[in-house]
Amino acid sequence: MKRGLVTWDKDELPPEELASRLTVVHNVVRTKGLDALVLYSDVWRCNDARYLSNYMPYWNRAFVVVPRNEKPILLCSLSPRVYPWIKTVTVHETIIASPSPPASLFKLGAERGWKRLGICDLDGLPADLHAELTSGNTELVDISRAEVRQAPSKIEVQMHARAARMAREVLEKELPTAKARTDHELTGQLELQLRRAGAEDVVVLVSDGTGTPVPPYGSAVRPHTSVVVAIEHNGHWAKVTRNVAGVTSSLPARGGVTELREILSGPYSWETIGDAASPAVISLQLQIQARNQTLYYGDTYLQGEEGLRIL
Repeated sequence: MKRGLVTWDKDELPPEELASRLTVVHNVVRTKGLDALVLYSDVWRCNDARYLSNYMPYWNRAFVVVPRNEKPILLCSLSPRVYPWIKTVTVHETIIASPSPPASLFKLGAERGWKRLGICDLDGLPADLHAELTSGNTELVDISRAEVRQAPSKIEVQMHARAARMAREVLEKELPTAKARTDHELTGQLELQLRRAGAEDVVVLVSDGTGTPVPPYGSAVRPHTSVVVAIEHNGHWAKVTRNVAGVTSSLPARGGVTELREILSGPYSWETIGDAASPAVISLQLQIQARNQTLYYGDTYLQGEEGLRIL
């Protein structure tokens, strides 16, 4: 099971944090002259909805609808038998059974007289949903994620930091004894330990020193092996890279070292890294040339005007 047991730890993610995020969305609705703003969710792309309401499906399409000055409404096709559970782990008080989220959205809009809806990342929706939404008479406004998800809050940074610590501790425990194993065995052990530590999603890539990190393929672990671990903890990602040889590099990178930065908070990593001084949680991965081998080393940082701070 991808997600495991879903609960809501209100000490880690206080309701007040979600309330502050909702305030941002309400401001977008008002300033854009919208009747409501809609965020799409499925098992692959659940982070927009989860960020706002803590709703995270096992496997389902859904819309989170935020009317002006109201709490979010959930339109989903999960069985009503799970609605009491959903209400215990999210801010949703109103849940509408929706085999077709677009049809339910139009019905809700007609009942309330809505004429203008904001859709977060409209052009990024699955093609069938995009076609159904744009075939109606309601005016749709594309709202970027950057308008919904602003600079990471203290709570978000803390969860990214916890994910980074989990990845770091497991990697640094397992790599010293890894040279007698294959990369398949090492990857299995890493995932076992990370899942037991609470990781929801785990991605492990391995480099044998001759190329970029790729999924494990059964090669022996050697001193020039590097391992990249990306994990998700409560919707917050971290990426940590270590090599068996223990080679590191100081920042900023110098001769023979290449940097790769990815944003882990806010808009998805492939969209933009933005200003190097703008507040964000980032992954900084270093490619190091050492004795005709390519080694990798990296970690998760908080980026800001004062530079980088490891989480």
